[in-house]
Amino acid sequence: MERGAWIDAGEAGGIHAALDALPEHGGTVHIPAGTWEIDRTLEIALREGQHLFLVGDGRASVLVNTDCSGAPLMSIAGAIGEWWPDLKITIRDLTFVGNHASGHALVVDHPNDTLIDGCFFSGHGGTAIYFMTRGTNATVRDCWMRDCKRALFAENLHHLTMHGNQTRRLNEGQQQDEHIYIDRNCREVRIVNNHLAYGDAEGIILDGTAQHVVANNTIEGFAVNIRVLGSRDLAITSNYLHGGVGVHLAGECNGISITGNTMINSTEAAVLIEDASGSGGHVISSNIVRKSVYADIVEDKRQGGINLGDARNCVVASNVLEDVTDEAAIVALGGGGHVVSCNRIVRCAGEPVRLTCDGWSVIADNLTDRA
Repeated sequence: MERGAWIDAGEAGGIHAALDALPEHGGTVHIPAGTWEIDRTLEIALREGQHLFLVGDGRASVLVNTDCSGAPLMSIAGAIGEWWPDLKITIRDLTFVGNHASGHALVVDHPNDTLIDGCFFSGHGGTAIYFMTRGTNATVRDCWMRDCKRALFAENLHHLTMHGNQTRRLNEGQQQDEHIYIDRNCREVRIVNNHLAYGDAEGIILDGTAQHVVANNTIEGFAVNIRVLGSRDLAITSNYLHGGVGVHLAGECNGISITGNTMINSTEAAVLIEDASGSGGHVISSNIVRKSVYADIVEDKRQGGINLGDARNCVVASNVLEDVTDEAAIVALGGGGHVVSCNRIVRCAGEPVRLTCDGWSVIADNLTDRA
């Protein structure tokens, strides 16, 4: 059953038994190729110094949650109450299959030094990966999340990297919530180089949080691609954002940098700021706002622009806006202290720039195709 710190789930009598057999110093639990039906949650509570490497055979190892009561497929707890334990968790090359009445696929409580790598998640009625309570230094990379209620939910997690993952709704699949949710107590999160596709709500929600980078992602087919709620000090850069609202800021947001993004078929708005309540200080620069190459076959012909709402002290510069159908391509209906300059605005249905602010603003050197 055990060769040093290696435990084979087949030889141990099942995955439950293999996890129970993990020695005090930890080790590897190997789940061989095949379909493993799980009717009760796989659980393990790790202690300081008890490292876990849970690995399958190139994702040919398939764990199927047959429970229909909302219970998770797997739950791992790592050194409860500790911020920096000597404890590493690695989960690699496994397939987690659920049903629409099942719960989360993988729950990690206190995910300190946790790596989830090359796994496939499908059909879960809950979240594919749920990081809960608190933790530091977690990475999710090169995973697939299809037809799950959510792809990732993180709470009170510092130093999270989500890299190279793919998420997607399935035709005739379940109604989804946002694909990625980052709560107000998370810090220094990097969401980079992912492909989020065709969800029913938001691609990403950053809820009351701070100090994150969202970069180089393809986010397409959402009502709102990125929703920022009462957050500050974020870099949203070099993303491809297709559909609905490109970036939506709501509530007291401060110091958001929205730069170098390509915003395609933003039928509601490329950038929309609402209920700013005197907040602002955003930089919106070097973005491209336009219709897609397939615009002729798209039923919704609207194209939104940049709406600052009642935010204050924003810089809107060096953007390209084409074919905006709003009453103004760049608009502010309150606030003030804005600098709007060096934008290229062409073939727009309404005014190029409209600022009806209660404070001084600068509008200069914008190039339009108007006489």
